[in-house]
Amino acid sequence: MNIAVIYGGSSCERDVSVITALQAMEKLDKTKYEIYPVMLKESGGMLMPHNAEDIQTYITEKIIGAPVFFRGRDLCRGGSFVRRIAKIDCALICAHGAEGENGVLQGFLQLCGIPYTSPGVEASAVCMNKITSKSVFASLGIDVLSAAKVERGGEEQAHAYAKEIGYPVIVKPARQGSSIGIGVARSESELDEALAVAFEFDPLVLIERALEDFTEINCACVKSRGEIIVSSPERPLSRSEILTYEDKYLSGGKMSACGREFPAKLSEESCAAVQNAAATAYKELEMRGVVRFDFLIDKGGKIYLNEANTVPGSLADYLFTDKGIDGCRLMDILIEEACADTGERRGEFSSNVLRLYSQGVNACKTGGGHI
Repeated sequence: MNIAVIYGGSSCERDVSVITALQAMEKLDKTKYEIYPVMLKESGGMLMPHNAEDIQTYITEKIIGAPVFFRGRDLCRGGSFVRRIAKIDCALICAHGAEGENGVLQGFLQLCGIPYTSPGVEASAVCMNKITSKSVFASLGIDVLSAAKVERGGEEQAHAYAKEIGYPVIVKPARQGSSIGIGVARSESELDEALAVAFEFDPLVLIERALEDFTEINCACVKSRGEIIVSSPERPLSRSEILTYEDKYLSGGKMSACGREFPAKLSEESCAAVQNAAATAYKELEMRGVVRFDFLIDKGGKIYLNEANTVPGSLADYLFTDKGIDGCRLMDILIEEACADTGERRGEFSSNVLRLYSQGVNACKTGGGHI
């Protein structure tokens, strides 16, 4: 099978995406798959980098490679002349944030007729927007923290909401990941600072009550042969008040740098509640691929679904190890499920509308009728 591994892009999570792609390419079985690395350029367009599986390739101002594009399912090389490189059987999406997770890339691949390994357009778009996803999760009976939506220029509204719910509050860009742009405010002046930072990353932010003395819990789902497999929950460890970008990626020079508790030490009741909420959201939003759901548990034990990551870092393969699924097997599952899901097409429909219109039936041709 010919697999296009798609990563990079203009997102703030571009570097994390490169790491996810390198990990995925290492785990793909080379006896089963022919790998075609496709990097989304920050300035637009696509590139097939030389030495794509070497991290040193990306630690440079200019990445050397061949410009490529998709013509339907054909991956083609551009330049002075166009040639087909390969017909792609499946796209393994490793692009985080922005167009990698908001449904844009998914819609493009759908138009090209290429199966892909993430949730579809609708679920991706919903989960990328923290405000929209809260409403959807709440409609499914899943507890979420209430929040206010604030647009740039709405600082007065933000102060009024913070005063209403009481400090501390947490401020987040509505469509950003990896904890980028998030801040905690304990006063009006800190709120102004947090808003200024968040607005640097998104003109739309949300404000919600900041829990104190809480526990962060992650749980992932993946579908295989129609069955939703729910991971054991993990507890990511943080050196900070909230889990930051630095906690996740920079300390120690590796992903999940601050460590984790896996499986998380939860009561059977809390563990089941987290897994049930994750499975419910995954099923009701008709998801596929790996989705990691992030939860908050307050000091009273109440569980809130915080957000869903439809293309999680490292594709969350580490969360399925106790299920007997290693990284190589997870890659197989993602590709198998993507191809199977794409093959489930709706029934064909034929219509005589054009023929009848051309004959002027019902006066449509002369403008006397209505379409």
